[in-house]
Amino acid sequence: MTRRPTRREYLLALGISGTAGLAGCNTTESEPPTETDAGTATPTEPDTPVDTPEQPSESEPIDADSIGGWPMFGANPAHTRTAPGETGPTENVTTRWTFRADNIIQTSPAVVDDTVYVGSHDGYVYALDAADGSRQWAFETGGVVQSSPAVVDDTVYVGSSDGYVYALNAADGSRQWRFETDGPVVSSPTVVDGIVYVGSNDNHVYALAAADGSQQWRFGTRGRVQASPAVDDGTVYVGSLGQRMYALSAADGSQQWVFETGRYVYSSATVAGGLVYVSTSNNTEGTLFVLSASDGTEHRRFQARTNRGPTVAVADGTAYLGTTHDDIFALDAATGAEQWRYRPGGWLAAELSVVGDTVYAGCGDGIVRALDTSDGSERWTVDTGALIRTPPAVVDGIVFVGNYDDTVTAIAEESR
Repeated sequence: MTRRPTRREYLLALGISGTAGLAGCNTTESEPPTETDAGTATPTEPDTPVDTPEQPSESEPIDADSIGGWPMFGANPAHTRTAPGETGPTENVTTRWTFRADNIIQTSPAVVDDTVYVGSHDGYVYALDAADGSRQWAFETGGVVQSSPAVVDDTVYVGSSDGYVYALNAADGSRQWRFETDGPVVSSPTVVDGIVYVGSNDNHVYALAAADGSQQWRFGTRGRVQASPAVDDGTVYVGSLGQRMYALSAADGSQQWVFETGRYVYSSATVAGGLVYVSTSNNTEGTLFVLSASDGTEHRRFQARTNRGPTVAVADGTAYLGTTHDDIFALDAATGAEQWRYRPGGWLAAELSVVGDTVYAGCGDGIVRALDTSDGSERWTVDTGALIRTPPAVVDGIVFVGNYDDTVTAIAEESR
């Protein structure tokens, strides 16, 4: 069994460690030359999923016929954190079921074909029935799973701190292949047109064939890559702890542009409307840079009051920002003008998803908040009981979210 993280590891995951911790990350990084080079990963024989104790469902099931899909981190390859074809609950909600793993859930759920896929610090990737939360299978990796699964064409792609990227059969969890990097894989895979794009703590971004895991190209960065690559219109956008944001050709990994952030890039970028939203962190403040997707020039920046930059969801010309303090903002995506601000009082550390006319915020105080996109007014709140560090998945009227109490929660309207 993988050990439970210490308090210091929790704080590091939150980006609120002391100066010495962040300085240590910076000074240990080298600056290898930029590169694109070919290689081959050897496919391996499938494994049988590891059996772990069944977890009980805690409420009535949801109608499975209504459950659709949220296939990867951020809902889509551009990580806009919005799904125009989906709906979310707006009133009279309740917790419909919970599933408990053996350690914290720090991954955003993927929901495809009536199944919820999620990873845990206990080292497992779980497949859960979306209707009642019952476990369908569990696959044990060799380390902590902070990488959010991506599910495309009946295959689950996920990274692990053991240094591997795994491809699993979505139906039964058997291993189809694995690709070894030279460092822990915290980055969440993004899958586009048969290619898996993922970063590693070995200072590289990889492009792997989805079919067999063979390496198509790799790109050397300055610093570890923990963010999930965002992919839009043939370009891969990804930041590193070397305080840089890169735009790479999806076809061959060649560098299109690089932007010096002057701060660590832990978070995945959001790409929308010809702009790239890059959240950055340092010891004292967080900064959101808004860059041109075509050439990396800076359009504007937004300064947070805390040491971690805002998370961003973009929908219908509005950028929604969740800060690590006590605010959620709505800004005009074209001008940056503030449209509204939500401040309930207290620490939020909000991770956002937007579906329909509602912003769904998973917050550091353990509460999921639903806000009206027009004015930020509160529609409902549900307390999951523990810290939430990843955006919810919102699928056909259901909110799925994991937390630091080892739990995945499904929230839906009472009438479902």
